[in-house]
Amino acid sequence: MTASLPRGWFVAMAVGAAAATTAVARNAIAAGRARGNLADEQAALRRVATLVARGCTPSDVFAAVAKELGRLFGAETAFVARLTTNPDANAEPYGTIVGSYHRSATPTPPGTTLPLSDTIDAGAPVRVGGEITAPVVVGSRVWGVTVVRSPEAFPPGAESRVADFVLLIAMAISNSEAVERGARLGNVQEALRRIAVLIANGEAPERVFAAITSEVLHHFGDGGSVRLLRFEPDGDTVTLVAHQGTPRPHVETGQPFTMARPRGGIVETVRRTGRAARVEDFRALAGAEAIVREGLISAVGIPVYVTGRLWGLIAIGSAKGPLPVDLESRMTQFTGLVATAVADAQSRAELIDSRARIVAASDETRRCIERDLHDGVQQSLVAVALRLQTGGGGDEVAGAAADLMAAIDQLRELSHGIHPAVLSRSGLTPALRALGRRSPLPMKMDLRIDGRLPTPVEVGAYYVVSEVLTNAAKHAHASAVGVEAETMDGVLTVRVRDDGVGGADPALGSGLLGLKDRIEALGGTFEVLSPLGEGTTVVCHVPI
Repeated sequence: MTASLPRGWFVAMAVGAAAATTAVARNAIAAGRARGNLADEQAALRRVATLVARGCTPSDVFAAVAKELGRLFGAETAFVARLTTNPDANAEPYGTIVGSYHRSATPTPPGTTLPLSDTIDAGAPVRVGGEITAPVVVGSRVWGVTVVRSPEAFPPGAESRVADFVLLIAMAISNSEAVERGARLGNVQEALRRIAVLIANGEAPERVFAAITSEVLHHFGDGGSVRLLRFEPDGDTVTLVAHQGTPRPHVETGQPFTMARPRGGIVETVRRTGRAARVEDFRALAGAEAIVREGLISAVGIPVYVTGRLWGLIAIGSAKGPLPVDLESRMTQFTGLVATAVADAQSRAELIDSRARIVAASDETRRCIERDLHDGVQQSLVAVALRLQTGGGGDEVAGAAADLMAAIDQLRELSHGIHPAVLSRSGLTPALRALGRRSPLPMKMDLRIDGRLPTPVEVGAYYVVSEVLTNAAKHAHASAVGVEAETMDGVLTVRVRDDGVGGADPALGSGLLGLKDRIEALGGTFEVLSPLGEGTTVVCHVPI
């Protein structure tokens, strides 16, 4: 006999079975939705990754990311914004929208600026209420943010899913910046070639400087101004050599740059340290009020060295804000071209001046020989001829013979002044020793010269010693002179020292300038060291 079960038991079992069936169905639906969401997310990531791999423009990637995130989360708004530099460091950060998605009919278009949350510095996506903010980090800098806003609660793990899309944004930006850097480098190299051609063609320095400032403005100026400034030898004057851009300077090219130069500004810092300098904000620099009124906010100065000497600087100014942090290193090649152009111009100018001086010296030498012959030997010979024409006796003939001997002595002295006979016969060492014996000052010699040297080298070295000895006796008020000459490794080195008053300067047009021209014409170098009160030392090196 089978026992009967309570009627309520069947009801309970039916209700339990129904509940279990409902739960299983709900879980199955949720799992299906999760699988569907995961598939949707992976498909969205693939679509964006494909755009990045194809090298699409960042703006296309930004728009795609905003659209995919908006649809994936059913968001009201999703956008990508680039962080914009704020001149006021204390103000809240703000950005410019570069890609957006809006479910409403009134979207916020790209180019719109808006304040950003302080959470951009968090380094990872942050959820605050119905908004997820994820910083876009490119390299080591925060480039901008991706924001997703939804009136509904985000599912668990939404932050990490947004971060996956942000990584693709960062990759697209990095790729684009690498392409831009390559293009900029190619453009800069082309600009450098154009300037190098100008220098090689011997263009006037003014044109080369104008071209350099124009190219620098185009590639680095960011719409500001570029000025090439030269430091003058007086230690204070600064000359405006070239200028491009706005604002325009208050002086014309070639005039002294008289604007106030604060000690902490780029001009005085470069002059004082010899290194690159920058000012991030002139408004915070004491003494820079005139610069601020001119319209400049920041500037970078890069020194220009010519043959090891600080010649001037290239100044790049901006009215927008701080200039790129790597600008100094990127400008190195342009400052090198400025140095080359300056050195080339100086060499050509010195060559022209040297040739002019050589021609003038040759003309003067011919006039002196002509005058000496006319006033001296010629007059003596005319007198002898007249005495012989008179047909006098023995005394007249004897007198004429004496006059002829005097004329011969005059010719000997004149030829000695042109080229000493001992130098031609015996070489440089005996000629210098003979010069020392005739010297009005005590002269100590240390001569280590191996045999005969090429005639132009011997003549050049002889006249260096002769001229310096003359200067020491006539102008330097010296009491003694020392001469050293030696040949070593195919070079003749001559060094002449005196203990006089010093202060000799070839640039003032003394005989030293002619010696410099003579030695440099032989491919040598000529140097004068003459501090006031410490005597004068002349050193020349001539290849043999």
